[in-house]
Order: sequence, then structure tokens, then C-alpha cells
Amino acid sequence: MSPQDKYPVKGTVYWQTTGKLLPRRIYQILKELGLKVWINPRQGNDIDLKVWYDSSLIIAGEILNWSVKSQLSNKRQYSIISNLRNYNCRRLVICTILDERSISELIEEGIDVLQIGYQILPRYYYEFFLEKRQIEKRKIDSNETKQKIRKLLINYLEKHFPHVRVYY
Repeated sequence: MSPQDKYPVKGTVYWQTTGKLLPRRIYQILKELGLKVWINPRQGNDIDLKVWYDSSLIIAGEILNWSVKSQLSNKRQYSIISNLRNYNCRRLVICTILDERSISELIEEGIDVLQIGYQILPRYYYEFFLEKRQIEKRKIDSNETKQKIRKLLINYLEKHFPHVRVYY
């Protein structure tokens, strides 16, 4: 690995692994809370997340595990909005970091935004960015980050679905 390397592994591998990490963590947490959950296995053009309670679809969502420098393009934002419009339930974008303009526009479209505040990374990736002093709003995927995300999800569920019983 040379000092000029932008990512700790080949770019496509980096994007795939970081892109799958947060959805897997969200899936794990929601399952532990007793909900039926589906995560898009292909990170394709459709939504990333569906959550059911008592056989009713209650959440359709997108999950973005982005770094502090990531920007939501107009095309991607339109795609997210368009995909979520197809669902008659709460629509949610779970993101690590997102600019205020994008958040406002999603909210104007009736989409909830749950911002975690930092990108989660495997230890090896985090250590790579630590060496480069690029750890702003980045954390290692750990039990601590899992518990923080869990708390955010529980707060969201309690706010929007007070009738939903989850296992703490």
C-alpha cells in the first residue's frame, strides 16, 4: 500500500464492503428487536430495507454508509425519492452523514431521515484512515457503535410507532 492510496483496498471492494456493513448492522439490530426485516442483498436500484410488524409493512428505507466527503447527487436523490414513493408506509433514509440541503429535500418529500453521525468501518479500514489522519466522522464497527445505532433505532420506533412492541 503506497501513501497515495485513497482506500485501504481496491475502490470497488471498499465501496461494496462499506456499503454492505451498515445495512447488515441495521438488519441485525432490528431482528434482535423482534421485527421482521428484509435487506436488499444486491445493493441494487431498489430500496435497501423493509420492516414489518404484525405482517404490516411499517418502514421502507434506504441506507447510506457514507464518509464526511460524500455528496448526494441530484440523480441519486431523485432515485431514492422515486423508489420510496412506491411504498405506502413510513419512508426512511438511514445515513451516516448527509448535507443539510439533501436532508431538507428528503423531509419535504415526506421521507424521515435518521442520521447516525459517522461512517462505520471495519477495523482494518479505520486503521488505514487513522494513519492518514482522516478519521473525522469515522468509527470502527464495534459493540459500542452497535449500541448507539440500536438506541437511535429504538427512539425512532418509539416516536413513530408507539404501538410496536420491541424486545430491549
